[in-house]
Amino acid sequence: MQPDDPTPRSPAVVSGAGSGIGRAVAVALGRRGHLLELLGRRREPLEETLGLAGAQGRVWPCDVRDPDSVARVAREVVGTRGAPEVVVPAAGVTAIAPLEELAPERFRETVDTNLLGVFHLFRAFLPAMKAAGRGHLVPILSTAATRGFPGWSAYCASKWGLRGLVAALREELAGSGVLLTAVYPGATDTAIWDQVPGEWDRSRMVPVEDVARALVYALDVEPPALVEEVHLGPAGGTL
Repeated sequence: MQPDDPTPRSPAVVSGAGSGIGRAVAVALGRRGHLLELLGRRREPLEETLGLAGAQGRVWPCDVRDPDSVARVAREVVGTRGAPEVVVPAAGVTAIAPLEELAPERFRETVDTNLLGVFHLFRAFLPAMKAAGRGHLVPILSTAATRGFPGWSAYCASKWGLRGLVAALREELAGSGVLLTAVYPGATDTAIWDQVPGEWDRSRMVPVEDVARALVYALDVEPPALVEEVHLGPAGGTL
């Protein structure tokens, strides 16, 4: 699509769009020409993202841990815009502590957001996408879905679980016309590192804009090819 094309693409749904990777992805998709449907817990950051994208769209204050809330958003989006072309679950949290010191509620919050939140979002939008016979699901995973890190048991559990969900869903989607690309960023410069103990050189981390750029590249690959996975990491190696 040319930048001056007056006809917008169909909707792109992004959760966690108020900051970090979610914001960068939303901005990139808005500039790609999508109508944006942005989910997050607070309205103000979502509106800021929409402004940065310079795109048409709407914001939906919504907690992805609440399946009823996600379902309401999906009904409104599909009812007014049709099936989304892209769905990116980018909402994520972490809780860093040795397992024996990790409060059960923090562990539960991490899994509920990072794993169940993706399940709720996909479950809400998939029927319309499968009925339309098109669309692209792009879950944001992590290198923590492929290896363990001390103190990251909750986060690793949520991302390893999501990796299993993605593997099963990929098989279910075969022949449906709905595509799936999993993105696995390594250490990425987001606010998540504000709560991680230790000294971290964030200038060595992957910029969120590069994660978004890789995601858009995967969307732009045309059939019969499909980018099934994208792995990014700091150029200097694992931090």
